[in-house]
Amino acid sequence: MLINAGNLKGLLIQAKDGELGTVDQFYFDDETWAIRYLTVETGDWLGSRRSTNLTISVVHINWQAKRLDVSLTKEQVENSPDINTRQTVSRQHEAEYLGSMGYPYYWGGPYLWGPAYYPGGLAIPKASPRKRYRIESGENRRISSSEER
Repeated sequence: MLINAGNLKGLLIQAKDGELGTVDQFYFDDETWAIRYLTVETGDWLGSRRSTNLTISVVHINWQAKRLDVSLTKEQVENSPDINTRQTVSRQHEAEYLGSMGYPYYWGGPYLWGPAYYPGGLAIPKASPRKRYRIESGENRRISSSEER
């Protein structure tokens, strides 16, 4: 679905645990023209600090309520690295930012969002470690385990 980016401006951004602020500006990828980040006018709770929000974290847009729901918490946004909204965002800074939110990189894959067709495809939670069991035979039979990722 094609949507005019101007329709997103001013939408309330709802985190898992409360309101983050409203959509203010957009960061476009200069090669694909995909919106990679939204700047959020946070109001008083971050001391009027302008925050950035990954479009990967958007889980739902409620047009009637004029609300954009994200899969982040206020703490994640508060502890995220600052992005200077007056400069070009470097890959190194993006890697740091994506890592702080627990998301994979969107570049380096065959699709607009790297390994995924849509931004939501990158929002898959990291797998928890699995245990690997090994049964030793002989006189001292035992079962040992180790974690693998």
